Amino acid sequence: MGKRPREERFWDRVRETGDRENRSATLSEQLLRILRTASQYSPAYREIFSSAGIDPDHLHGLEDLEKLPILHMADLVSRQKTAPPFGGFEIREESRKPRRIYINPGFIVQPGELDVGDRSWAEALAGAGFKAGDCILNTFNYHLWPFGFIIDEAAKMIGATIIPTGPGNTLMQIRILQSLRVNGYIGTPSFLMTLTQRAEAMGLDLKKDFALETALVAAEMLPHSLRDSIETKTGMSVRQAYGTVFIGCIGYECQYKTGLHVPDNVIVEVVDPETGKHAPPGMTGEIVATNFSASYPMIRMATGDLSMLGQQVCPCGRTGPMLTKIVGRIEQAAKVRGTFIHPWQADEVISHYPEVYKYQVVITRENHVDVMTFVVELKEETARAEMIRARIERDIKEHLTIKGLVRVVPKGTIPDQHKKIDDRRSWD
Repeated sequence: MGKRPREERFWDRVRETGDRENRSATLSEQLLRILRTASQYSPAYREIFSSAGIDPDHLHGLEDLEKLPILHMADLVSRQKTAPPFGGFEIREESRKPRRIYINPGFIVQPGELDVGDRSWAEALAGAGFKAGDCILNTFNYHLWPFGFIIDEAAKMIGATIIPTGPGNTLMQIRILQSLRVNGYIGTPSFLMTLTQRAEAMGLDLKKDFALETALVAAEMLPHSLRDSIETKTGMSVRQAYGTVFIGCIGYECQYKTGLHVPDNVIVEVVDPETGKHAPPGMTGEIVATNFSASYPMIRMATGDLSMLGQQVCPCGRTGPMLTKIVGRIEQAAKVRGTFIHPWQADEVISHYPEVYKYQVVITRENHVDVMTFVVELKEETARAEMIRARIERDIKEHLTIKGLVRVVPKGTIPDQHKKIDDRRSWD
């Protein structure tokens, strides 16, 4: 198994191990503050609160969370179409302008770098075992998307050095790991496995030829077998985190791997997807989260992911709430190589091809790597089938930002009442 950190690390030990009642009081104050700010400066939230008959001045804190409407990604997308670029969710103050504008898959726009760092991810890095002075390979994408930059800033906050490689180019990354004596990795678990397999194929000794100690992986599921394999091969400690680019980190593992610790500056609920009411501890429900971003707050945003609130006490000493592992999703959407693929996004790709009669997106997993295949039926046989296949593969990469395969099948192959996205992966 992986190396055990010599001591439990914290971003802010006092806050993370503090009294629960004090934490609740602080979060209540932050919630009321962001509600009033959003109501005053955000056209979208002002309209949402007004339509729900909510006056933030009449709310008292966390006990009133269930009174607030739940925000869904579809709401964000539709409002960005009618009120571009940010949908009116941004805090509109003349003195505040974003340094960056990020473009997420599906052309969902997000302002960046108004807030000073993302404390939730800094807490996750520290909890995973990273420390000041570490040299970390950050393999998350810096192109268009915000997550690479977010992690970069969080590493700066804990005093670590980042090498911003992004994904791909495994030979160069292995040379970097060797020559710069990199001791940390941040990225997806599948890409970390790819790097280890490439290094093994080159005849390298993963424990002697590298200085790797700590990894924080995110954006994909982490099966026990994959974690065990990486830790056994490399001798490093692999911890996972869960979050979204719009909310921040929602949960992270410490050295004890008892569950996902909720960062100190995020409100996380587990709710009944039908009613929006809180699910009791130990019962499965949808994760809904609230952050306190001064530029683009997300208030009661539904993630679409299912989990439950843990009831155990972690030996690390953190006293905040914990989530168990992510157990699935409530909608027909799937995360493929770190990117959410929604049915409407797949429809948008196929809508450009009138030749297509029916299609289905099938997600499988080969050698710990996600494989996305668009299974396509054409309206009629044509000599242009190969050209259509190649064009759809090109558009998948362009519109969804990740590679997908296309397989043309005979008419009648796809069942009539089929899932738009069929996730056939299994997780141990």
